[in-house]
Amino acid sequence: MTIPSLFRSSMLLALCLLLALPAFPQIGGGNLGTIGPSKGEIVAIIVGMAVVVVGVGFLVYHETHKRSSITGCVASGADGLTLQNERDKKVYALPPGAVELKAGERVTIRGKKRKDSGGMLSLQVETLTKDFGSCTP
Repeated sequence: MTIPSLFRSSMLLALCLLLALPAFPQIGGGNLGTIGPSKGEIVAIIVGMAVVVVGVGFLVYHETHKRSSITGCVASGADGLTLQNERDKKVYALPPGAVELKAGERVTIRGKKRKDSGGMLSLQVETLTKDFGSCTP
């Protein structure tokens, strides 16, 4: 579910709940009325808080589970294939796996960055986003 559709659905639910509440008559006569918020206002506050909590939780989950996208040239190293990121010039080891990559290709791949105990960076490749062809020196 995307953020706009989640927001739209939450707002629609809050509006339906507010419209479904019965109308409370005002206290007539010489009385001053009640002090404090009405039941409808309390329900609206609770629904609004629930929408905010769900929205923030969804955003936190979405941001923490992002996968990195790296563009660079694939090279053959001593331990297998490596990829040098064009932006920060870091070199990532590419373990054999889901995507067939060849040395000398310039690609954009999406995956999860990892660092082993020795400090070596690796990228667990999930998808090949774009293949630009051969690398230019």
